[in-house]
Amino acid sequence: MVDKTRNFKEKDFVDSDDSERQIKRRKRKTIGDEGSRKQVAIGLVATLVLGLMFYLPVEFKNWWQKFNQVETITILKPVGDSKDVSEVIGFKVVIREKQDAKLVIEELLKDLAGNYGVWVEDLDSGEGFSINDSKVFEMASLNKLPVLIEYYKQVDGGKIDPEKVYILSEKDRWVYGTGSMQNQPAGTEYSYQEVAELTANISDNMGVQLLSKWVNKELVDEMALDKVANLFKDLYNDKLISKESKEKLFDSLTDTVNEDRITAGVPSGVRVVHKFGNEAGVVNDCGIVYSDKPYVICLMSSEVSDGQAEDVLPKISRVVWEWASR
Repeated sequence: MVDKTRNFKEKDFVDSDDSERQIKRRKRKTIGDEGSRKQVAIGLVATLVLGLMFYLPVEFKNWWQKFNQVETITILKPVGDSKDVSEVIGFKVVIREKQDAKLVIEELLKDLAGNYGVWVEDLDSGEGFSINDSKVFEMASLNKLPVLIEYYKQVDGGKIDPEKVYILSEKDRWVYGTGSMQNQPAGTEYSYQEVAELTANISDNMGVQLLSKWVNKELVDEMALDKVANLFKDLYNDKLISKESKEKLFDSLTDTVNEDRITAGVPSGVRVVHKFGNEAGVVNDCGIVYSDKPYVICLMSSEVSDGQAEDVLPKISRVVWEWASR
């Protein structure tokens, strides 16, 4: 058997006069050879360090942006883009009049747990219908809307400078609920306007706490369905804030991080200005659909199954679209 542990070759041995075997000495490296290798190694290390100096800041920035990126809820839109409303809701219907739409919605809701409120009004004709219109519902994050309106009122009145910079402190930190501000370190700078936009677009809870302090207005826990709908009506008709402020507010209430309710029930490309809200057993969404005949739609709920609500609200929106775009 060959001894694999011995790896010397015969040419590496010579016989001496005393018949002992000695290992033939290899050629010694010269100083020049050794220096060249060291120079190459140093060059490689320097290149690696310089590369990391340019690469790591970019990678760190990308990682930080991904870490703080707010999750956006995107969905396919068979509900809003389907041409057949009967196929969407699961039974045959013909919707020509507002009463048709109301009866279909009541049928969709009849076996579901909890309470639902629906308010629909054509903003040109004033025609519409409602279900549980006088019922008081939990606002959830819809309570941010009155605070945002007050903010823009004070901007219009010159009491607040929207470009004023605020520096976050640790005492501002609000770790409950939605938003990205709560992940930022103390010392991060935001303009007042940036805080307002985050409050509207991603429903930032830390943002609304700051706004509430700046405008001296408390959050509203509950409100009747018709009053919520009327806030959007009055905004649309320029009764609450200036047209310039309205457009800024409406821009931040368009293409929000949650487009799976009213927006999901209308065709792709139709603008929906809205504010959503969520709590345990509460799934809300209210806003304006800018169809050829713009309308206010407000969908609120209490003590519901979240899964059932998230399934039925886009269907209700689709039924309303069928009536409103007739």
